Amino acid sequence: MPGEKSRGTKTLTLSLRLDPKTKFILDFVARIKGQSITTVVERAIKETADGLGIGPKWDDRGNDAYQPTWSDFWDPDEGVRTLKLLACSGYPTSFDEDELKAFTLAHWPFFYLDHRGNEPRRGFIEILWPKVDKYIEIWRAKKSTDYWAAGEAMKADLAAARVAGPDWPPKPKTPAKPTAKVPGPPPDFDDEIPF
Repeated sequence: MPGEKSRGTKTLTLSLRLDPKTKFILDFVARIKGQSITTVVERAIKETADGLGIGPKWDDRGNDAYQPTWSDFWDPDEGVRTLKLLACSGYPTSFDEDELKAFTLAHWPFFYLDHRGNEPRRGFIEILWPKVDKYIEIWRAKKSTDYWAAGEAMKADLAAARVAGPDWPPKPKTPAKPTAKVPGPPPDFDDEIPF
């Protein structure tokens, strides 16, 4: 029986410039707690983030309002994380993020479960997100001449991954036909005038 493969932990490197006093404090806390500097920094960040929420603290009646925290937005997939953050009205965005949100909403069948853009469509996002900048470039360059071009590129990439994409371009909604009124007997008017 083959030995189990360890998945290993993915980590990222962060470089910080600290003044001597802050570095001393960090070393002091690590030594007193018997932890590595990395553990001290990680725990301090998490404790700070756990107490930080987005949006108003009180509703319009003065009651405590629920404020989403980092854990409401965390997802292993970068695309899903980003779209969850952009769906939150209290999240401060940059111009590029506003453009990204406009793009994903204009192409919502590729990114969301419905047109409101609240629930990301994970399966498509995992395939499309690595090339999202390319799709936005296509949209910028061609939207005035071929509005559907970026969506066609995304649909082709989904097909290359052997995934059936959404109907694209979207079909225009046909207006409901007015129903003809069926003539009926005239109303029965009372000839008596009540004066």
